[in-house]
Amino acid sequence: MSEASVIAHQMDRLMRRIEAGLHGRAVAVDADRVGPLGGMVLLALEEIEPAPIQQLVTSMGRDKSQMTRIIQMLEMKGHLQRRQSPDDGRVSLLRLSKKGHAFVGEIKNILSDVVGDLLTPLDPSERKALADILKRL
Repeated sequence: MSEASVIAHQMDRLMRRIEAGLHGRAVAVDADRVGPLGGMVLLALEEIEPAPIQQLVTSMGRDKSQMTRIIQMLEMKGHLQRRQSPDDGRVSLLRLSKKGHAFVGEIKNILSDVVGDLLTPLDPSERKALADILKRL
């Protein structure tokens, strides 16, 4: 097995463990039932806001029609806002609402706890090395 295959397998395994940990804990803060995909959209939007829908679609690597439905649901539940671009009236910009920022904060705290638990076997220098490697990717 190639080194890339081994890394791909281990990354997949880690991502599944993170997702399982998030799913188990995030239910407690997901009163609006935005679900895992809704949470991922909000997390992604926080990094690039304000953003046109197409930029969010591209950054998530998802189908535009699927993303449009999720965005409409998140807007209806008050987690994000849509505003007309001052540069181009045909473009809508998405931004997290106050409620959306609060939800993202809660998800980030849960994610930090889940990843912290998974990193328990690593000593502090290994954790720092991993963080440095991930920053470069």
